[in-house]
Amino acid sequence: MTRFGAWSILLLVLALQALLLALALLRQRKSRLSNRYLAALLIVLAGMLTPFILGYAGFYDAFPWLSFAPFALPLAVGPLLYAHIHALVRGRPVGVDHFLPPVLHFLYLAICFTLPLDVKNRIDAGFQEPILDPFLTVAILVSMAGYGLAGYRLVSLYARSAKGRSAAERRAAWLKRSLAAFFLLLAARAGVEAWDSFVSSLNYFDLFGFYILLAAIGVFLGIEGWRHAGIPFPPLPGAPVLDDAAELWTARLAGSGWWREPELTLADLARRLGTNETYLSRALNQDGGGGFSALLNRLRAEEVARRLDAGDGDDLLAIALESGFGSKASFNRAFRARFGMTPSAWRIRDASTAQFSAPPVI
Repeated sequence: MTRFGAWSILLLVLALQALLLALALLRQRKSRLSNRYLAALLIVLAGMLTPFILGYAGFYDAFPWLSFAPFALPLAVGPLLYAHIHALVRGRPVGVDHFLPPVLHFLYLAICFTLPLDVKNRIDAGFQEPILDPFLTVAILVSMAGYGLAGYRLVSLYARSAKGRSAAERRAAWLKRSLAAFFLLLAARAGVEAWDSFVSSLNYFDLFGFYILLAAIGVFLGIEGWRHAGIPFPPLPGAPVLDDAAELWTARLAGSGWWREPELTLADLARRLGTNETYLSRALNQDGGGGFSALLNRLRAEEVARRLDAGDGDDLLAIALESGFGSKASFNRAFRARFGMTPSAWRIRDASTAQFSAPPVI
């Protein structure tokens, strides 16, 4: 028989709060990449609470086939927190290899979950408890400690660069609070595992206090992230990737043809490139070329020039609209700024004396 009591209801309320905060973060348009990482972390923490919510309510006793359900993925906690900090400070995502261990753990649980109950019981007795659980205990602690230290180095670097910039100092203080909560969680987990291994074996109910702490830290991280989610994060000054990133992102924009979309915004482009809007804006402005809008206008004007050089006889305004311009006035201004003459003059000029030879758009 299943019954939601005080323990399971309390954990359920906290898990739902974490999920609602994750949803709120996913809806934010600024710092989209870092918000997605933080939202994923909150979802993972809610998943870690789920077995205990169901267990305290009697679901595993009533439905033993729920064993091995892939709810809890603690190996994802460290990488996701680090990825969140990395996206804010560096303005770019971490490599997918960081998430390989939790993905492998998820696949193992998902495969086992589909097996008959008697097979699952044999796996649990012969492999899960004696071999995998001790290995996972060490791996989770090492992962959390390693990623926590890596995040601490990034935050320390950012805090040093933030001195004298009030907005950046406030963001650095926020990240320090988030890291402090993470290290508290790590210390609590290490304490629980040490007690279970060297003092006295802990049962399902002995862990309630730890999971209340985990839920509270998750909600705290979510609230802190949500409070800052809509505020642009001042990027790390002098980040060494800016020059390379600007060139790479410009080439990606040109090759994708996204510049043909009249409604394309900086936020849209940052999302498609998987980066931070503030970081992208800074990268595109660093060479003095005028930034995002100027880059779009240049690419669109060059497309019009290519078509005219190719002998396109369509109406100039039609060509301009097909190239992404939103109006005749903006088209004329951008074309004159790029080529020093009007589109009409470009069309009738002597092609032998002035030929546009920019590289073709892929």
